Amino acid sequence: MALYAAARIEWYLLVEPEKDTITLRLFRLAKDHYTEHAVAAHGERLVATEPFPFEIDADALLRRR
Repeated sequence: MALYAAARIEWYLLVEPEKDTITLRLFRLAKDHYTEHAVAAHGERLVATEPFPFEIDADALLRRR
């Protein structure tokens, strides 16, 4: 993430898959480092109004067709 901060990328979405679950972490650049803005894990939705309004169902990313 340090390289993204150095490049001044304002927002960073980290997707952390683990076995049968997933965690989503949305980070926002604060000066020269990132702070966690929102988080969603199994059974939750990541909801944010910035950098634009969006909603991601964490479980939907694991569903197989």
